[in-house]
Amino acid sequence: MRVLLSANFFRLWRSRAFWTAVAVMAGVGVFEAAAGWLSARSLDVTVSLDNRYLVFALVSGVVLSAFCAAFVGVEHRTLRRKISGGHTRAAVYLAYLLTCAGAGVLVCLGYILPMLALGVPLLGWFRMDLGAVLRFTVCVFVMNAALCAVFTLISLLKRSGTASAVICIFLAYFLLFLGIYLHTRLSEPELVPAREYIENGQILLQEAYPNPGYVGGPWRAVCALLCALPGCQAVWLAAAAESCPWYLPAFSLLAGALVTAAALGSPEELAKSIKAGLA
Repeated sequence: MRVLLSANFFRLWRSRAFWTAVAVMAGVGVFEAAAGWLSARSLDVTVSLDNRYLVFALVSGVVLSAFCAAFVGVEHRTLRRKISGGHTRAAVYLAYLLTCAGAGVLVCLGYILPMLALGVPLLGWFRMDLGAVLRFTVCVFVMNAALCAVFTLISLLKRSGTASAVICIFLAYFLLFLGIYLHTRLSEPELVPAREYIENGQILLQEAYPNPGYVGGPWRAVCALLCALPGCQAVWLAAAAESCPWYLPAFSLLAGALVTAAALGSPEELAKSIKAGLA
């Protein structure tokens, strides 16, 4: 395992896909800081650093889907040599997973560092407590590690790098848009508030009434459960709520563990799939 990790990280520092992902995230970070400052200047309003900072929760999953497919996909040419050298398929998968998860942290830092370097002077310091900012950041790191477990498995099982890239990117976008939809539905109030309106010159009062868009009962619990899935929870994290529910990183860890267990729990199927990809 140590030899595989060493070789993978050696490749990582020389990987164009990795440095491209870091550059993209750095560009998004600079853009978000500059856009927040321009908005504050043109609209004469105060723009918080909090929401601009946490945008990387939305972007990082998509960027990592492309990175994992590009980084792991080209390795089908060296998989035969690694397996013939005595490394188990489980060790190969875990080595790639740890490498991609570590790369995920570095890619996120590619956003965080330039964003803070430019955003703090332009937008000021965080309104949230620093501990809350760190908790949100760690939640994003854990979520991305769970997504990397999925992307790594897909990239290893698919012989075509293009096919694995398409599947990974599509999955990342699907989870992101699903999270947006679920978060929007869960944000609907139970009641439409009372309002006054004018009709025929008279001021009338419309009392509060049930909101048809409100999701209640068992479906609300189902939507909340789906919203906590890795990728979906990015919308929750980017909203910069006052508190980060403890079950968000717990769900990410559980999802990553289940994917890893599925990959390692049936070594025959994994070996068969990788062998088919090497053929």
